[in-house]
Amino acid sequence: MIVGSAVAGGIGVVAVAAALTGDVEGGTGTRVTAFLIGAVFTLIGALPLLLRRIAFRPRRLLFDSTGLRWEDPQGAPWAVGWAELAEVTLGYPAPATGSARLGSAVNLTLRPADPAFHEAHPEMEHLAVPAGDGSRSYRVPFGHALSVVGPADRALRHYAPGVYRREGPEIPAPRDRPTAVKVSVAIVGCYWACAMAVALVMDASLSTLGMAALWTVVVALWLGRVWAGGALAVARMAGLAQVIGVLGLVTLGMLGLILLPMTDGPVARLLPAFLPGLATTAALLVSGRLLSRDDVRAWTVSRTWGL
Repeated sequence: MIVGSAVAGGIGVVAVAAALTGDVEGGTGTRVTAFLIGAVFTLIGALPLLLRRIAFRPRRLLFDSTGLRWEDPQGAPWAVGWAELAEVTLGYPAPATGSARLGSAVNLTLRPADPAFHEAHPEMEHLAVPAGDGSRSYRVPFGHALSVVGPADRALRHYAPGVYRREGPEIPAPRDRPTAVKVSVAIVGCYWACAMAVALVMDASLSTLGMAALWTVVVALWLGRVWAGGALAVARMAGLAQVIGVLGLVTLGMLGLILLPMTDGPVARLLPAFLPGLATTAALLVSGRLLSRDDVRAWTVSRTWGL
């Protein structure tokens, strides 16, 4: 939510600034339209600030040898000992690696050992759900945050192996970031920096500078997600890099065939003009292939679980 709002806010600010300074092609109607669209995007960008009490509210679930506790200074904190629980179930779906599809929600369900549990913990009443045998359990929802599954699973297996039950696929062991990811991020980062430098050299106007800054932020956030092991970000980056690389090589090849009959002298005279394009497109293709490796996929799966 916060990252998306920041990107939308940046687009909105650029659009509003362009409309106010007259740096928009077209008449008054075009400027008004650009201003209105920019205002909407700016409002979306301001949502985290308007909802800061929710978006930035400090909350965490802690596990230790005595039990688990929910720390929520601005909400309803609670604490439960392992001896008070008959069963703790961590339910979660399989990760939708490389897909935007959302699976079922992640939940931590606490089944009390004593029927009088609700009397001892009235602060947890908002978490109560009916169980199949007529009793009540307590469900802590985590939405679709699969990143909590790995740390929670490891903590429960360590502190509460006698009452812990897992409902979900096997969780892989943590993995180190593959070298392929480091190389790919470096290649794409260098490519983008060179592309923005060329764009600013050709046109150093305020609008070009603003758009370059905005899209640089977007690309930086994307590369940050790739570096962190975001499965969808890695899959999209791998696909896009390969597509741009292949299209670039095909375009350069066709351009070379067109120019070859017009060139007097040896063919080698064309190479200096084509080398920068060949190098960058080939590097992007290599970057995409590296991000498609099996070890990178396995790493993103472990990162999906928060490991």
